[in-house]
Amino acid sequence: MRKDWSSVKICTYMKKSLHAIVLLFLITTAFPLASGCKEDKNITPRPKVEAKEETGLITLSNTNIHVMGARYVSRTPAKLSFTRFSGQTLALPSEVRRFSTTYALATTGISLQFKTRSSSIHLTFSRESGMNDSGSFQVLRDGVNFKTVEFVGAVNTPMQIELNALPTDKEYVYEVILPCYTNVSLTKLELDGESSLVTYVPTPKGIYISFGDSITHGAGQGGATYLTYPFLLAQKLDMSLYNLAISGAKISIPMAETAKELPQADIITVLIGYNDFSSGNRTATEIDNDYRLFLTEIRNNQPSAEIYCITALYTTNTSNATTGMTAEELRDVVKDIVTEYQATDNKLHLIEGDKIITSSAQLADRVHLNVIGASTLANGLYEKITDTE
Repeated sequence: MRKDWSSVKICTYMKKSLHAIVLLFLITTAFPLASGCKEDKNITPRPKVEAKEETGLITLSNTNIHVMGARYVSRTPAKLSFTRFSGQTLALPSEVRRFSTTYALATTGISLQFKTRSSSIHLTFSRESGMNDSGSFQVLRDGVNFKTVEFVGAVNTPMQIELNALPTDKEYVYEVILPCYTNVSLTKLELDGESSLVTYVPTPKGIYISFGDSITHGAGQGGATYLTYPFLLAQKLDMSLYNLAISGAKISIPMAETAKELPQADIITVLIGYNDFSSGNRTATEIDNDYRLFLTEIRNNQPSAEIYCITALYTTNTSNATTGMTAEELRDVVKDIVTEYQATDNKLHLIEGDKIITSSAQLADRVHLNVIGASTLANGLYEKITDTE
């Protein structure tokens, strides 16, 4: 009997089609429908993951904590630290630096800003290498002095600043001004459990850079940045401060080179040379050469700034027994250089410091300003600067 091959093919085709239908059914029931098909309303949608706002204990890498007055900032979740000079500059040989790294690491001129509505703010500051002397913090709220926290002697344990029962009617900007003769880092910032740091950018201001030695660093002001003449002058000018002064510093090219890394300044003051005259035993010729290089380096790095060179203030140390050089000769060196450079630089100015600080009543010792003296110098500089603008 002859086999009907057409019937066999039809049966085979039907079997394959049935298998395909079964397979398609299994796929469509096992997996969600592709985009463009009607969604099965019985399937529970995956919940959306919302970004959680950080409340309570704040990670210190949070960029809504703003470091003011320091170019070099290190942020980790557990620590916020800051320095005024780069690691490369601090690693230079001492004869090249011409300043002490111990003093250079101090936090003079540095402050922290943040914005919150929290009813409490608890901060912890821990000691870092470098300066470790008495001092004080000042806390501003919306620019107004709110609290001062003093500490006496060397810092051996973390320092606490506790602000409680704070108003919550609106978001406030808090600024913590750091001490000037201690090196600390922020190791804890805690708000109340319902509050967070608000997204906040400090109001842009003009830039003021101060160069100098211990007088400008803040010796005689009890370790309080907020009492130093550069800080007071910056407030009067309504500018942001970068204080590059270092206690014990002599005229230092690496210090001047640091201006290259800072924002372009509106105002720069230079009060330096006393240590070269008094303890450095430099001659007038050597100081003249050093000061020229120093001033030229600053101008190269800050071409548009108004630079105010301040002659040596009143001091009871009037001469160097080794070199025979006098304080008046030191003043003459600065006057002669500035007068010469002014012929080609109309943004360079001379201020006679000994006509602002005129007696020992304004001094804490033979040369350093007391609190009244620092305020007097800030006021005098402000008058001179605003007269020339």
